[in-house]
Amino acid sequence: MISSQKSLCLGVLLCSGLLLAGCQNQNSQTKKVVPQNQPPVATVQSPPQQISVSSPPTTPPEGKANKIGLCQSELASLRQVSPKSYAAKKALFDRLVSNASVYSAVRGDVNTDTKETLDALYKYKTNQLCADIERDVLQGLILRGESVK
Repeated sequence: MISSQKSLCLGVLLCSGLLLAGCQNQNSQTKKVVPQNQPPVATVQSPPQQISVSSPPTTPPEGKANKIGLCQSELASLRQVSPKSYAAKKALFDRLVSNASVYSAVRGDVNTDTKETLDALYKYKTNQLCADIERDVLQGLILRGESVK
């Protein structure tokens, strides 16, 4: 059980890393001016790029790593609310984390187009699975609430 928790935590970290991978800036911010036959005299820095990202008010400002944590805690809640649904979603979550781990291991060795495609794929699959888990928790709680008369 402990080793599965460790691998789950590792997978969550890798998934969050994949989700954040699109935030890398590949442009160099510093350009050196070096006249011929003279030692370097000045360093010119280009102005920092301003990137505006707006998020819905319901999204916590901590970011996407927190989103994976929330998904994992919803999955834990699903265990109590609907054990049958939990087993299916847990298997999907573990498989997604395992596949993301393999991709993460080779991500540095693939071309930019492949990275962009697979980053988007894993982001989509993670968002889709987390939405399914959230829906199942809600439906399970509603069914339990409806059964009280």
